Amino acid sequence: MEILVESSKYIAIVVVSLLPIMNPLATIPLFMSLTRGMSQPHKRVQAKKACIYAFFILATFLVLGNVIIALFGISLPGIRIAGGIIVMILALRMIFSGEDSASNVDAAPSQIKRADIDYSFSPLAMPGLSGPGSIAIVMGLGAAIPENNEIGGYAVVLAGIAITSAISYIALYSSGFIEKLLGTHGIQAVTKIMGFLLTCVAVQFLASGIRDFYVEFTKI
Repeated sequence: MEILVESSKYIAIVVVSLLPIMNPLATIPLFMSLTRGMSQPHKRVQAKKACIYAFFILATFLVLGNVIIALFGISLPGIRIAGGIIVMILALRMIFSGEDSASNVDAAPSQIKRADIDYSFSPLAMPGLSGPGSIAIVMGLGAAIPENNEIGGYAVVLAGIAITSAISYIALYSSGFIEKLLGTHGIQAVTKIMGFLLTCVAVQFLASGIRDFYVEFTKI
């Protein structure tokens, strides 16, 4: 019972850390623009596939994060600090402009033909839901998993990613209703709140990385 409670607590931490940067609310305007004119069943399929792709993208970076670190000779504190900087930039952008990278694609939605085109992987899953900020968060969480409990740690983070992806699916599935309920200003307000929460996460990442750097250098 105690293990279940502890696992639930850490899963909640993963969700709280990841949800602001995935920010499905900020992806809703993009989703609505790209799927305008599609049938409701096709819109639901697009939302479902986008969230599934986002889960597997983040899970891949979580599992292969240590391989990437070893391949490029990157230290764990470096990952935490770099992730913190990236997340901080995105968070400040969300706070001061009311939007994040999920709102931007290389081509305007009006320039893209909608007939039978699959938008679920790009731009909805990447960079929409699983962009550089989300990847940085996941790699930072993976780097913080204790070596003596890797299986449990990965299971907890994967569960958190799955829950966040499910929340994203609910948001995209309900995009029409949410857009009408919140309006443009409401979505911007929620984005700013998530940006503040994300700033707190970024500060924690930076503080942990700097502390670890200090500990490593004092051992030399």
